[in-house]
Amino acid sequence: MSNAQQQNNEITDFVSVDRLSVFNNARTLLNSISVDIQKGAFHCVIGESGSGKSLLIRTILNMTSSELSYQGHIDINLANVDAVFQDTASNMFQNITLDKHFDMLYQAQSSKLTKSERHVQLIEMMTAFGLEEPQRLLKSYPFELSGGMAQRVALMMALISKPQCLVLDEPTSALDQKNSQKVMRYLSKIMKEKQMTMIFITHDLNLVEDFATHISIMKEGHLIENGTTKEILQHPKDDYTKKLIDIAHRRKQYAYNQTTV
Repeated sequence: MSNAQQQNNEITDFVSVDRLSVFNNARTLLNSISVDIQKGAFHCVIGESGSGKSLLIRTILNMTSSELSYQGHIDINLANVDAVFQDTASNMFQNITLDKHFDMLYQAQSSKLTKSERHVQLIEMMTAFGLEEPQRLLKSYPFELSGGMAQRVALMMALISKPQCLVLDEPTSALDQKNSQKVMRYLSKIMKEKQMTMIFITHDLNLVEDFATHISIMKEGHLIENGTTKEILQHPKDDYTKKLIDIAHRRKQYAYNQTTV
């Protein structure tokens, strides 16, 4: 990347970011960000729209722009990373059915599973993600999927590739609360079973509080607070973090009140 060095880190951190800044001419988009993401962590980057959380992740993944300039150091082995972004349908061939997409993925992974075993695995994943009529869905084309369905199919594709680190940018933004929780539970389960590292970008603190091991709070291009989930939620230091926690609690209480009316 321009003016920023990327190296491989094989110690205890899967990702190490040191004083990363991103500029658009005189405008600072990211301001001296330093954060370590441990191997095996479920690390959530939380912030409102425009906070810089997605730019941070795209820069870590070396998805840089010639219109921007970069400073700082990033240590990561990108060969073992997969990512799912919000525009999931654009990453699929619109004229190929989902079962063919999955066949190509299994072949690319040189999977030793039989065709029958692959089918069983796909049905189990679809069921766990709350996708109804999985047999019919496998014969569907990407353009026939709703936004929420496309998000979950993209997650399945990423998991089949067996990455050591999975980066997810608002992966449940098109889902209702019930299906969002299903996705979170399954991702947490798979992460622990496969000893994966997960980087999860979201604006919704309630969504991740029961699953995250670490939380980074971003605001206007600054990393204002970073630590374990317990540290952040029980002992927030920054007023902005306290505000986010208060808003999340009020939203949760409102949702609870609506279900008991």
